[in-house]
Amino acid sequence: VYLGGFNLGNIGIKSSFSGDSYSAVSRLKTAGVVNSFYEAIIDATSVGLVGDHTLQPQKYDSNTNNEKQNQKVGLTYAAAGIQLTSDPQYNTERFPVTDAQKRGTLDPLSGLVFSLSGVSHTAEKPCGETVRVFDGRRRYDIELTYKGQDKVKTDGGYNGPAVKCTVVYKQIAGFKPNLNKGKSIPVITAWFAAMDSDSGGPVKRFMVPVKIMTETPYGVALAHARKITVDGVQKSS
Repeated sequence: VYLGGFNLGNIGIKSSFSGDSYSAVSRLKTAGVVNSFYEAIIDATSVGLVGDHTLQPQKYDSNTNNEKQNQKVGLTYAAAGIQLTSDPQYNTERFPVTDAQKRGTLDPLSGLVFSLSGVSHTAEKPCGETVRVFDGRRRYDIELTYKGQDKVKTDGGYNGPAVKCTVVYKQIAGFKPNLNKGKSIPVITAWFAAMDSDSGGPVKRFMVPVKIMTETPYGVALAHARKITVDGVQKSS
């Protein structure tokens, strides 16, 4: 991830699909100029089931390490609802999220897998369905809108066709009211490349975000996929 040409950090995601289940691990690590005032590593894991054009998470865990504290969060999905564990404990009463707002949501990592796995991508919706996320404290939507076909060449080594989508982040609940419900957040553009899988799992075609870009008051923010591996085969040079 870059801003104005400066490296802000790196994100790694690995997902695995077998039968009707999925698992994923991720790591976000700040880098470059960001580390001079905020250094952080966020590790996350998620497991769940693959349904018809959807995912059903079962367990999510994240661990955030920064210069101020170590924050652990766990979400367990049961028939009675989503059970939260956090250390230090979250104050969920100040800006509450209702049970109705939590219903049908994904944890943050499952939300990423939902989008990049292509589970919800169809001919009618090439960019997939809206990603409805609850992270244990905040509830937000990621809306994707199809903008056409494009050809993309990135510094990460991908060169080929891609689906162009706009991405809008919408705050639903759990935020301070003065955050203005995300209206000041700029629209993001993402390019997804279709990559077929022959592994025999439930997902036959992945939609990999090879490039993500948005304008900010500080310059252009840009993320590109530096290394893409599908079925154990590297797809980027």
